[in-house]
Amino acid sequence: MNFFSVLIRILTIAIAFCILAGFVNSTERQARELNSGTIFTSEGWTIETQSGPGRLTIKHEGLGTILCDVQLNLEADGVLQELKQWNVEISGPRTITSSSRSGETGGPDRLLVRTIQPSSTWIFEPTRDCLRISSTAPGAVLTGQAPVSSARGLARLLDSDGAPVTWQGTGECAGTYGGAYTRIPSFLPRENPECMYFTLGQAGGSVFHSMFDRETNTAIRFTPQTRFSERAVGGEQLEFTMPLPGPGLVRLVPDYYTKVLGVPRYAPLDLSIFDRAPTVWCSWTSYFPDVTEDDIVKNTDWLAKHLAPYGFQYIQIDDGYDRIPGQFGPEGHHWIDHWNKNKFPQGPEWIAGYIKSKGLRPGLWLVPNGYAGAVEDHPDWYLSDKEGGYIRVYNTPALDASHPEVLGFLQELFGTLGGWGFEYYKFDGEFAVPAYAPRVDLTRRHDPTADPLETYQRRLAVIRKAVGPHTFVEGCPSGTPLNGIGHFNSYFNGQDVYNNWQGMFALFSSINANTFLNRMLVFVMPGEGVELGRLMSVEEAARKRSPRVIDNAREREDPMIGIGVTPAQARTLVSVVSLTGVSYPLAGVMPELPPERLQLLQRTMPTMPIAPMDLFSRGTEADWARFRHVRADDLIHHFPEIFDLKVAAKSGTYDVVALPNWRSDPVTKTVSLSRQLGLDAGEKYVAFDFWNQTLLGVVSDRMFVEVEGHDTRVVLVHRLLNRPQLIGTSRHITGAYSIQDLSWDAASITLQGLSEIVPGEDYTLFIHLPPGAPATSTPMASTGGNPIPVRKERKGDLLSVSFKSPESPVTWQVKF
Repeated sequence: MNFFSVLIRILTIAIAFCILAGFVNSTERQARELNSGTIFTSEGWTIETQSGPGRLTIKHEGLGTILCDVQLNLEADGVLQELKQWNVEISGPRTITSSSRSGETGGPDRLLVRTIQPSSTWIFEPTRDCLRISSTAPGAVLTGQAPVSSARGLARLLDSDGAPVTWQGTGECAGTYGGAYTRIPSFLPRENPECMYFTLGQAGGSVFHSMFDRETNTAIRFTPQTRFSERAVGGEQLEFTMPLPGPGLVRLVPDYYTKVLGVPRYAPLDLSIFDRAPTVWCSWTSYFPDVTEDDIVKNTDWLAKHLAPYGFQYIQIDDGYDRIPGQFGPEGHHWIDHWNKNKFPQGPEWIAGYIKSKGLRPGLWLVPNGYAGAVEDHPDWYLSDKEGGYIRVYNTPALDASHPEVLGFLQELFGTLGGWGFEYYKFDGEFAVPAYAPRVDLTRRHDPTADPLETYQRRLAVIRKAVGPHTFVEGCPSGTPLNGIGHFNSYFNGQDVYNNWQGMFALFSSINANTFLNRMLVFVMPGEGVELGRLMSVEEAARKRSPRVIDNAREREDPMIGIGVTPAQARTLVSVVSLTGVSYPLAGVMPELPPERLQLLQRTMPTMPIAPMDLFSRGTEADWARFRHVRADDLIHHFPEIFDLKVAAKSGTYDVVALPNWRSDPVTKTVSLSRQLGLDAGEKYVAFDFWNQTLLGVVSDRMFVEVEGHDTRVVLVHRLLNRPQLIGTSRHITGAYSIQDLSWDAASITLQGLSEIVPGEDYTLFIHLPPGAPATSTPMASTGGNPIPVRKERKGDLLSVSFKSPESPVTWQVKF
């Protein structure tokens, strides 16, 4: 080998070494860049890694952050070991950016995270609407936090493998207009079908494995093993644990309400003006069309005195104000044109003003689809059948909304009503008549080419503009699909109630079927009003009520059992309405209400901003043909056996559990705190009976509660603390309404808070004392810096602290 050959060989080796060294250095530099902060993007998913602290953030376009501060863990013998030493690798044909290489291309289909000690590989594989997560290590567990807000929270989603039920409208469209029933399949969940879940604030629980994002109509399904903590961290994040016994999937379900649940339109309910469901008294079921000005005045006076201080709001005059028997023949309703001066001698503006003078808000029933006042002057305003006859809604010629002059008339109508002072409307017969009434001759419309549903949307937009955003509008769709979503504040999508226990089953059915819509798309109006009057025989009721009240009940049940409800039934009615967050309807002859029934209302008003966590219909149960010869006790239904309201508020994080007994015989209900309520197994909890204002004791795994026939026990369940803790108040069934501030000062051994009270009314705090708590306590209270008298009473481990003040709020403290 000559000199030149050796030199060439040496140079070749040197060059190769330099190239290899450069490649190694480049690879190490790239790894450092990636591991210092990788941003992995594929199929709309983004995963940000921080290997130093060992954290991941998982995002999706349109949804933002789904999971954050994600840690990789291995579980052994129930103990989690966090893995912190990471290497990140990218593979696949798509896009990658990093903190130092933003905008480069050539990256990933998968993100791999390799841990060193112990050795494991974690794989994140995104596809459209799905993120697959797996690990090579047994006992793999992800932990971290999930952002929550008023627009995103935990939910149970439709379980298509559950028991089938049907969500359906009433038979009004089919029976009156020759249309079809609206029937949409739904399912009861396989897990805990007997439970119905709600939330007040951002609370969690191990029974929830999904979230729903209101702004995008997107559901997020996590793995079935995922568990969320009971309470939010700082009110904006829930801690989660996601075991991975095998590959786990995080699935997105876009268009959830429309494509999965069958709702015809999606528009998240605007809560900026009306942030909770209303409280409304309606004249219909106690007066029917016989209602008079005097009836409205008497009920207004009573409601203003007894319930307005507790949050009651609206007086709604129902059908009967514009009809004079025999005067207008078959032409039907004229609304503002012919206000019935025999029954309302001082007129609409006066009665609206009177209601307002009492601190309440006036409302009115009407059917804007119909109007009899333009038949002679504007015959072209109306819908007709193929023979040229009128299409009627509520015995009134139906208007053709494709006619611009009809839209102008509606603007004028609601401008007049608003000028008179009305702030609430109940629209009956409210649907797109040409779309659902087959007898309508579409070719005879003013615009025969107009799409009926688009015309309906334009009409609703005109009405909403006329009444303004501060007017509350309730729609009653006559059994048709809910096409008014986005325009109505509430929907009454159920059968009419009547004035006894069995007549209230239509209200329970409406809550059962429709509450998944409540506060999400609209507020749910469950019925014309709860009946809380004392039980009367048919003979007594015939002497004290309009004949229509008796006749209405006789049409629905055979034999008729009377009018009114028992005390137990009244408790069930107010408990179910209040704890589900739906509109709170009243309809009785209020001045006749006994004091103990009044107290039921005062303890359950105002409505609270409660949202459903079960985002599916439990099915519609009210079928009057089936009810007519069947007692409520014998009806097979899907009403919940447990209503679980999860509270995260100033008053604490706890559950309010309502246990109804739908039958007349007493039962003992067993509640599993972990399986049914999603509370931590092995922990101890304090159970407080709200209605009886008694301590049930400390429970751990199961709770046994006896419930009398048709009654409901309401139990507040708090995690046991090793110090005195507030477990309820006398003011509100949720325990949350009146508490504006609450804190514990360990240094001074003092429980203190700020409460909004009803001036002049007794207010009681219920405090649990754990074993070893000081035997003595000193309560104090003041308002405006002035001390007020305080009373205390101790029964076992329950301390009651009571006071009354002419002003609100009240600052209080209990020093131990």
